[in-house]
Formats: sequence, C-alpha cells, structure tokens
Amino acid sequence: MDLVDNRTDYSPSCGDDEGDGVKCRGILSHFLIELRAVKESLKIHYYGFPGLNHKMLKLKPGIVHCATRQPMPHNTKSPHLNYDYGDEWRPTRDSCIDNLSYASAGRVWFSKVFLVLTLFTCELVAAVAGSMADNILASCISEIITQAGADVTNYARTKVNLSQSMEKNYEKLKNEAVKLQALRYDYEKEVQKHQMKKTTTSSYDVWLRSVNKTLENAKILEDRYQDDQKLSYRFIHLKQRSNYSGKLEKICEEIQKLVEEGKFLGGFLVDKPIEPVLKVNAPQIKGFPSLQRPLEQVLELLRNDKLKGIGIWGTLGVGKTTIMKNLNNHEEIAKMFDIVIWANVCSERSEEKLQEDISWRLKLKSEDVVHPEDVARTISEELKGKKYLLLLDEVMDSIELEDIGIPDNNNGSKVVFTTEFRHVCSSLADRLIEVRPLSPNEAWMMFQQMVGDVIDLPDIEPIARLVAKECARLPLLIKTIAGAFKSKDSVSEWRKGLKDLQKWPEIEIPGLTELHSFLKFCYDQLKDDQKRKCFLYGALYPAESKIYTDYLLECWAAEGLVGGTNERRRFQDARDEGYDTLKHLTNVSLLEKGERMIYVSMNNSIRQVALYISSQDPDCKFFTGMSEDSSDFLEENDWQQSKRIAMIDKKLRDLPDCPDCSTLLSLLLQRNPNLTEIPQSFFEQMKTLLVLDLYGTGIESLPSSLAKLKCLKGLYLNNCIHLTVLPPEVGELFRLEVLDTRGCRICFIPFHIQKLVNLRCLRVSYYKSSNPNGCHDMDIDCNVIPFLAKLEELMIDVRSYDHWCKEVADIMSQVATLKNLTTLRICFPKSEVLKTFMQHSPSWKDRKQLTSFRFFVGCRNLKRPQILEYFKYKINRYLGYCQGNHSDNSIICDLLPETDALELVEHKDITSLLDFVNVASFNRIRGCLIEKCNKMTTIADGDMVEGGIILPKLEQLHLTNLQSLQTVFRGTLSAESLSKLHTIVVSSCPMLRKLFSHGVIQQLSKLQKLVIQNCIEMEELIDEQVSTVFPTLETLILIEMPKLRTLSVDMSLTWPSLKELQVYKCPELKSLPFDKDNVAKLKSIETEKVWWEALYWPENGVKEQLQLICNLR
Repeated sequence: MDLVDNRTDYSPSCGDDEGDGVKCRGILSHFLIELRAVKESLKIHYYGFPGLNHKMLKLKPGIVHCATRQPMPHNTKSPHLNYDYGDEWRPTRDSCIDNLSYASAGRVWFSKVFLVLTLFTCELVAAVAGSMADNILASCISEIITQAGADVTNYARTKVNLSQSMEKNYEKLKNEAVKLQALRYDYEKEVQKHQMKKTTTSSYDVWLRSVNKTLENAKILEDRYQDDQKLSYRFIHLKQRSNYSGKLEKICEEIQKLVEEGKFLGGFLVDKPIEPVLKVNAPQIKGFPSLQRPLEQVLELLRNDKLKGIGIWGTLGVGKTTIMKNLNNHEEIAKMFDIVIWANVCSERSEEKLQEDISWRLKLKSEDVVHPEDVARTISEELKGKKYLLLLDEVMDSIELEDIGIPDNNNGSKVVFTTEFRHVCSSLADRLIEVRPLSPNEAWMMFQQMVGDVIDLPDIEPIARLVAKECARLPLLIKTIAGAFKSKDSVSEWRKGLKDLQKWPEIEIPGLTELHSFLKFCYDQLKDDQKRKCFLYGALYPAESKIYTDYLLECWAAEGLVGGTNERRRFQDARDEGYDTLKHLTNVSLLEKGERMIYVSMNNSIRQVALYISSQDPDCKFFTGMSEDSSDFLEENDWQQSKRIAMIDKKLRDLPDCPDCSTLLSLLLQRNPNLTEIPQSFFEQMKTLLVLDLYGTGIESLPSSLAKLKCLKGLYLNNCIHLTVLPPEVGELFRLEVLDTRGCRICFIPFHIQKLVNLRCLRVSYYKSSNPNGCHDMDIDCNVIPFLAKLEELMIDVRSYDHWCKEVADIMSQVATLKNLTTLRICFPKSEVLKTFMQHSPSWKDRKQLTSFRFFVGCRNLKRPQILEYFKYKINRYLGYCQGNHSDNSIICDLLPETDALELVEHKDITSLLDFVNVASFNRIRGCLIEKCNKMTTIADGDMVEGGIILPKLEQLHLTNLQSLQTVFRGTLSAESLSKLHTIVVSSCPMLRKLFSHGVIQQLSKLQKLVIQNCIEMEELIDEQVSTVFPTLETLILIEMPKLRTLSVDMSLTWPSLKELQVYKCPELKSLPFDKDNVAKLKSIETEKVWWEALYWPENGVKEQLQLICNLR
C-alpha cells in the first residue's frame, strides 16, 4: 500500500535504485513528522533521526486512516497529523470501564502506540522492497522501534509514579507554603517596625514579588485539589493526576528555593533616602489675601537666582509660620529644589540644637561628632552641590549660616526665615516681605470658621463680633480665642468671656500665655528705659488707630523721652532721635508701621500688655477708659494717681471743675466733639502737665486757668472748629514748643504769641471770615513772627485765599527773617513772592538747613498733593506750580534742583519740560505730575539735548488732560535717562498717537506699571521691532482706547514679567500678542466678557490657558 499520492512523483530523474532510496527517506521523514506530532500530544520526549529533515519530501494530507486503512478526509483535525488516532483510543471518563483501574486504562492506551509503530513499519517494508531495503531497513527500523519503545515506557512509568504521589506532594506543598508565609510575615513585621527610618532593599522587593506570586499559584493548586476531592476518585484521569502532581512538586521546589533565598545574610533593610520635602500640617489660607499675597511674593522671589536670603517679617501671631508651612508644602517647591530643610529657631534653642535638627533632616550620623565645627563640616559636605531651600522659623537674632554648615553653593539655593525683629533681616535677607494683620473682613471670616455653628445661636453674633475685634486681626489670637469660645453656647457665657478677655493679661486667659511672654520679652529686650516708656506711651491711643508720626515724636520730645531741646540742641535733632526710636519699635513688632511711615499703630493685644505693664509701674500709670465707645468718667483717685490720661473718642461731655492732677504729664482728650466747655479752674492743679491735646473737641473757648500750665510744651487745638480766639493766657506758656491751631476759626497769629520765645513748631491756618463777627482778630500784626526766633517748623494752611493774596508779601517778608527754619509749608500766589523769599531768607540760602519744604506756587495748599500718594516712602521736598508762564520759568528753575516731587498744572506756554532751559534742573525729580498744560506736545525730546541726561531719578510720571500731547518721549536719549522710571500713567490725552518714538523703549528697563486711559487717537501701543518689551513690566492697563488695534506689531514679542492685564472699552483690539510661552508669569486678566469672546486666537491652546486667569465682566 502506497503512502504517496499517485499524482505526485517524489522520485528524482536518476536511476531506480536512487529513486527508491529517496522515496524511503521521504517515508521516514513523513514518519518523523507524524511521530513528533504524537510526541506533542502524548508529551513524549523525542530525539529524532539524524540526517533527516521533514523538508526533504512533500506529503499530502489524507493518506490513510490508521484504524480503518481508508483515506481520511482533507479536513483532518490537525494540520500536522496525517493520522487520526481516533477518540476511542484515548481513555476518558466516558470510555473507561467502571471496574478498570486508571493505571490499567493507561497501559491499554499506551499499547495502542505500538500499533501505530507497527503500521509505520509495514509501510516502510513495502516501500523499500528494492535494492536499498536490506541496508536501510535493518538500521532505521531497529533504531526507531528501540528509541520510541524506551521513551514510551519511561513516560508511562513517570506518569504512573506522579499519579500515585499526588497526595504526598499536596501535603508537602502545604507545609512548605506555611514556612514561606511565616517568613514573609516576620519580614513584614520588621519592615513595619522600622518604616519611619528604614526602607527595603531592591533584592528584597524582587524576592517579595516572587513570594507573593508563588504563594498565589500554590493557593490556586490547593483550591483545585479541594475541588477534585469532591469528585469520585476513579473519575480523575490518570493524565490529569500525573500533571497535577507534577505541578505540586514543581511549586514545592520553587517555595524551597525562595525560603533559601530569603535568608538575606546581608540584611534587607537600609536607611530611607532623603525625601526632597517633608510635608507639615499647614492651615488653609485660601480666601485670605493677607496671607496668600506674601506666599506668592516669596514664591516669586524664589525664582530669582540672584537672591539668596528672603525674610518674612511681622508681629507675633500675624501668620508668618502659617505662610512658611504653606510654602514648604507648595507643589512648586519640590520641583525647584533638591531638598527642603525646615528648622525652628527660637530664643531657647542654641546653634548646636539647630545643627542637630539639620543633621537629622539630612540623615547624618553625628553621634560621634562632638565639636560644632565638625558637625558644620559634615553638613556642608552633604549639601555641597545640592540646590537646597532652608526654612528657618522664629529667628530671634542674626545667625552665621557658615558656622552652622550651610554652604553658599551659588546654584540657586535659598534661605527663607521668619522673624518678629526687623534688624535680624539686615544680615540674612536680600529681600524683606512684611506680613500685616488680616483685614477686618478676613478676621471676622476666620473667626466664624474656627468658632463653628455656635455663632448662629440667637443674640450671640453681636457679642462674637466684639470678641473677634479683641483678637487684633491676628490669626494666632483668632485661633486661640475662637477655640476657647467654641464651647460656649449661651449669651451669658459669651458676655462673661468677653469681659475676661478685655481684662487680659491681668486675668490669665488659657492659650495666651505665649503671646504675653513674647511681648514681655520684647519689652525687656528694649533695655533702654526711655525706649520702654516710648512704647508704653503708644498704648494711650485706641487700638489700631492711626498715630501720626510727627505728632507722636513731638509728644515724646515734650516728655523728654527722646531728649530735650536747648540753645544747642535743635528740635529737629530731638525729632531725628525720636524717629530712630520709632523705627526700632516697629522693627521689633511692638508698633505697626503705616504707609510711608506717616503714621504707626498698636494692635489690641500688644496694647493690653502695655497697659498691664504700665499698671504695675507707678511711674507709668495710665488711665485710658475701658473701651473706645464708653464714656467712663474718671474718679478722683484716677486723676490723682495717673501720670497720663487718655480719654480719646469717649463721648465726653463734661470735665470736673478742678481735679487734683499734681503728677499728670499728658492729657489727651481728642475727638470728643460733645465736649463743648472746659471749666475755668480745670487746669489749676496741673502744673506738671507737658502735653495737652484737645484736637477735634467742641470747645468754643479756653479757660483762664490755662496760664497755670507753666511746663506745657505741646498744645494741640487743631480742628476745634468752634474755637475763634486764643486767649492772652496762651502768652504765659513760656516753655511751649509746639502749637497747632489748624482748622480753628482763629484768624492767624494773635499778638500775644510773640511771648512764646521757645516755640519751635507752629502750625496755623490763615482764616478771615467775610462776616466781621466771625473772626475777632481781623487785624494781623506780621511783626509777631520775628519774635519767634527759635522757630524751626512753620506750616501755614491758607483757608481764605483771596485775603491771603493781599497780605502774603508782608507776611513772607517777616517769615524770611527766621534763621532756623528746617521745615516750611506755605502758599505763594505769585512767583514774585517766592523769588523775594528765596533772595532774603537765610534758611533758604543754607540749603542744608531747609531739609523739608512744600511750596504751592500759584495755587492753594488745601489738599495733600496727589503725587505724594504714589510713593512708598516719604517725600520731603515738593513743588506745586500752577498757572505759570514763560516769565516765571527762571524763578522756578532756581527751585527745581532742590525738588523731589513736582506737580505742573495749567501752565499756559510750556511745550515740554525742556522749556525750563536747564535740563539739569530736573536731575533730582523723583515724581512728576503734569495736568492741563494744553500746549505741551511732548515731555522731553532727547534730540534737543546734546549728550544731556533727562530725568535720571524719575520714578513716577503721571500725565492728565494734555490736549496737545503727541508723544510722551521722543528723540535719542542718553543711557542714564529715565533709568529709574517704573510707573507711567497717561489719561485723557486726545492727540496722543504714539507713546514713544523709536529707541525710547530700550531706555525703560525698570518700567513696572503702564496705564493708558481715554487716549482716543492711539492705534498701536508699540510700533517698532524689539526682541523684548519692558523686561520688568508687571501691570498693563488699557481703558477707553476706541482706535487701539494692536499692542505690538511684532507678535513674537516677549513679556517676561507681565502679571496683570486690564483691558476695557477697546473695541478695535481684536487679538493679543500672547502665546503659551511669552507671558509665562501672567496671573490676572480683567476685561469685558463680550470683548474676550470676540478675540481672534491662533490654534495653539493659548486661549484655554489664559481663560483660567480671566475675570470677565
């Protein structure tokens, strides 16, 4: 019987013998292929025949069926098997005889294999009947049958053995798994025990993953075994039992290997690597701008690689530590630094303790290191090359970072610290950020959040608002006090708590001990007794109220707290010394500095401590009343014992007739408008009184007993609007140094003022009523002024301008005789009067002596100059020049070189500032406001000044209602021109088409704020090609620009510092020159919703990015 299809000739073209050999080899190869398929189905290891390859001949499917000897169909079950052994040959649960053991069934099944081999042998004999049959048949058949028989026998024996040892392998698996689980459990307990300091090795992690996977596989096998046990034993296939038992045996071997590998002779725990940031618990500050703003400022400074030290400064409890904790946790910080180190530095902690904290953070083993120098060296070596951020909280004094071991890596590493003492910042900080108390609304919102729902109970909210007010807008106090009141759920409890709180620290309040200790520490640290008294004096004024600096220094000087005045010591010297003390008190957070240091204030908690301290010192005993809204009347004993009495804003109506005040130094009764009368003998027993303040009272006259105040040095009658006369008794106040009558209806300077020969500071109003009965001093004797020879500070507030214009020449001729003037604030209706004064005044000629002036030329001086409001510091030399013309220019030119701030209003002829001829006259100007100069076409033209420097110190430029202005600056400017200009505001200039001529933009390297409003002809903001525009510009505001089409002709221009953009009523502006990269720091966009949605945007996703920071209206 042929195995080869007759249609295919497998013989080559050579002779018959050779063809028979090839045919025989083809059948053998066919047999090899089929035997391999059998091996795969039976899992028999087969070694094959050397020299034979199944590619040597081609076999077609469907040759014979071994059982029936008939051709099988072409759709055979296996593409590799040309013989189908029939399902009936395989012992299954359905085919096995019930009483036949599974081992016997296996033997029957294996016997069938020999039948297959026999059939192959027959086919081979028939095929090799030729001349090669004897040689090939003898060798091949013998080898095939021998090898196959041995393999089948070994396989059968292995299967039977595995089947018989299944239960034994299962029990072994269970035991080995328990051992591995116990080992894993022990290691996990060890890991948990040291999880804070240690972590596992990589080899342990790999081992643990293998353990988990192996135990998972073991569990699957165990579950399968349990399921099979539920079946009848005889129905479990021999092959299944043997395979399953083999798997059990293999898993056991894996487990035993893992147990051996898990000994970890070298250990499996190592020190944890240093985490870049250790998060701390930080209070939420979202919704509190007073805390968010400093945090954002610090983040901004951290991005500046040129800065190293940043100080966060403010009084205790203001939220500095809260800001620092939020900084530590901020997501940007981990991206910016390799490691962040937090350390607390307070008065009780030494530098060694600080080194210990830093070493712990760096995981340095410093137990064996004794000397601080060695610890510092170790810390320095660890941080070398790393970009670190060192956060130091509660720094009380200057620290030498190098002594601690903090290296200067010059790689952007930073040190940020908090302190209550500003002097600390000088040695550590390149930049200082002051944290101010919360706003009243923020403080109330925080108090509500912390006290909880109890505040919604009936009648509690009004009391709760008073309690919150006692917290002085300090987050620390709000947290402490809100926590104490949270458990109070009745009105009576809240009232009682409020009264106790108002008596603190006399009554101890839980949680406020730290604050009291700190404030007492600050007070003790003053050491200088005079400074302590200056601090306590501030407690005379209501909490949070504005205490004007000049006034406070005058009170200190009057009481001798900052040095007295004499023939050699000037009043200005005492003021300078007082300013130094005031600066120190603000630096140590005992007083809060107001804007431009014009005023200071004291928060409620500090004031209460100050009042408590003063109550313990007989030399500093105060009486201030219980609350600002009460009208507590002083008992006789209070008058007798008090050194200082302050009844400010107490709704006073009456005063005692003749109180015994033999030790009283200061009496402050200001802002009591209902106090209309002072008893005639009221001052009889106040012979030691030094300061009397009646500001804002309703008095109509002063009593005759005023003459008894022989020691009085400061008398304040300002804003006593019903007071029309200074009585002759004022002339008896020989020691008076300060007199303030501004805002009264007193005409000017009464004749008897000439007796006040020690007067150093005079502030008066020039007032004349059109009603003859409205002023009792209609006739003014200017000859009084020269008698005030020691006068250093003179301020004349002109209320009756027309009358002043008639008499100013005579008055100023007398003022010009004063030789000691250091401060002068006055109005010159005409420039000729100013010229006369400048020519004759020795004070003016000595430019070093007149250090502060405020001159109003051609205009009144009723309101505070607007330009001064734009500065963050105090400007002492101001000139307001109104309605001038060319004839006045030469006089003004003599004054300009001494001027810091200039307001030029309604000049009739000027076309640019260079019309004043000498451009150097403006070299001192820091602020300039120009308004309604309708002939001005430009502020300055560089081409008209050969090599000259234009406005080198100018910081603020404000232009308003300039009808002819065409460009702000034009021409070529020298390198130093406009080099400090940081703010430009242009408003209502209808002819302005071009902001700057070509080349000017490069000069404005310090510009931070640009505002343009209601300039109807401007079409382009920047009309030249420059790589970077305004590198420091942070704020850009454009309002009412109907023709504005573009911000820049160059759409690739970068705006590296821009943070705020406002655009309103600019309908022709159709696009913004922004992309994802050129405005990286932009934080806020304010504009109209309709305009924003109509803008054209490129397909780069920038609109979606900027939409997130938009405030649309």
